[in-house]
Amino acid sequence: MVEKLGLPFPLLSDPRGDLIKSLDLWNEEEGVSEPAILVLDRSGAVRHLYSGGSDFSDRPANGDLMDILDGIDPGGEPGNGEPAIRISAEEAEDATVRPEKPAMTLDALRPYYLGAHFTAVALQKKLDGGARETVAAYQGLVDEYNEALRETARR
Repeated sequence: MVEKLGLPFPLLSDPRGDLIKSLDLWNEEEGVSEPAILVLDRSGAVRHLYSGGSDFSDRPANGDLMDILDGIDPGGEPGNGEPAIRISAEEAEDATVRPEKPAMTLDALRPYYLGAHFTAVALQKKLDGGARETVAAYQGLVDEYNEALRETARR
């Protein structure tokens, strides 16, 4: 994703939930993280935390996120801060907070997002006002994810 999007920073994967659990963002009942976006500096210190959203689509706009990143001093040396979470790609594939629910493959995600798209289209036809706008925004996000999947599959 970093290469595909041309990001000037790495992305963190937390398959065991170590960081999320240390920040009390783990929902034990549902077995998932509360929706959150974290920005860490090079030392591993959390410099920005966005949480409290109702689901994965409740997040700041991409431009707002980039403004947040621009305003944060990367600081520190790698590995000098807490939490020090470093795992290999192999560990990330094998270690998960929900072993009974393995990560979805790209092939499985494509029909999932296509179904989410058509569900959003159907809901928009039945809703009015703010609810319709909310579903339209969700559909836009699903369509962005679906396009990213198509691009990734082409590579």
